[in-house]
Amino acid sequence: MLLWVLFAVMAAVAVLVVAAPLARSGAGGERNDSADLEVYKAQLRELERDVDRGVIAAHEAEAARVEISRRLLAEQERAASLAHAEKGKPHKGLLYAVITVIPLFAVGGYVVLGSPQLPGQPMASRMSQATEGQDIELLIARVEKHLADNAEDGRGWEVLAPVYRRIGRYDDAARAYANTIRLLGETAERHADYGEMLVAAADGVIKADARAAFERAVALDSQAVKPRFFLAMATEQDGNRDKAIAAWNDLLASPQDPNGAWRARARERLAALGGDAAPGPTQEQVAAAGEMSASDRQTMIESMVAGLAQRLEQGEGGIDDWLRLIRAYGVLGRPEAAESAAQTASARFAGDDAALGRIDEARKQALNGS
Repeated sequence: MLLWVLFAVMAAVAVLVVAAPLARSGAGGERNDSADLEVYKAQLRELERDVDRGVIAAHEAEAARVEISRRLLAEQERAASLAHAEKGKPHKGLLYAVITVIPLFAVGGYVVLGSPQLPGQPMASRMSQATEGQDIELLIARVEKHLADNAEDGRGWEVLAPVYRRIGRYDDAARAYANTIRLLGETAERHADYGEMLVAAADGVIKADARAAFERAVALDSQAVKPRFFLAMATEQDGNRDKAIAAWNDLLASPQDPNGAWRARARERLAALGGDAAPGPTQEQVAAAGEMSASDRQTMIESMVAGLAQRLEQGEGGIDDWLRLIRAYGVLGRPEAAESAAQTASARFAGDDAALGRIDEARKQALNGS
């Protein structure tokens, strides 16, 4: 309906543009043509004054002078031709023809050449169409225009956030992720992405707002890799070497994403801190895990956890190994085993308040994240 209203308005404007001179021409004898001539002459005089005052550059003044002179000559020629033109009925006939023909031509042309039978296409469906071959800035502008009018469209912000991220507009990406969380709800992934954009906008520095986002992501999914990775970096940036080494080792002990590129980065950070990577799967085991079925991978993980538990029962390993064992039981869905390991570890490190605090933290994560 709105489209047809727009067509009607456009047709009316076109009719007025063409019909107005015809309507005036019937009363040409009553029109004071010299008034138009005086207007153009006055413009020329004003232009000369602007040049004298330095308001306008000489080359701009020359261009304006040429245009005004052209209009003056055209007006003089028009006035002369109107003096000999016919008046009255012929002009009225032409006027009626214009009023009738232009709208009919516009509507008929659209029916023949257009597609009036196609349904309307809302903004949401246009945004979801493939964008290959389209200018990315144009697409962003389209979505931004939509969100300016529909600021509560959470799905629109979710679509825009990774686009901002891809082109390096990190502040805008963080804002888009924040709106996505506010409108569509919390997930570990959304909080992790939000925190990552805050870090990127701060040139790699993990500030309080980013840390809070990663901590919230871990609270929603204790085994999520990305927020734990950034929290380990935050601990390192804080200058807490021992705790950072433990965090990197805990992350490397995670069975999630066995082929992830982040593992090499975590090992690099451990080496930079002078820490030793805790015993874990070899590169061959990691590669093999990526090709296993889910049940075979689970069996391999359980076997590795059993081997770690046996080493600890024999008195080998330190606090970081106990923390890995507790969290591993949580990942495997064995809260009783996690609680038992935490109690044994607490007895082993009695009197070491720092170690006891870390054990309690690992126990909570295992029980809440299992």
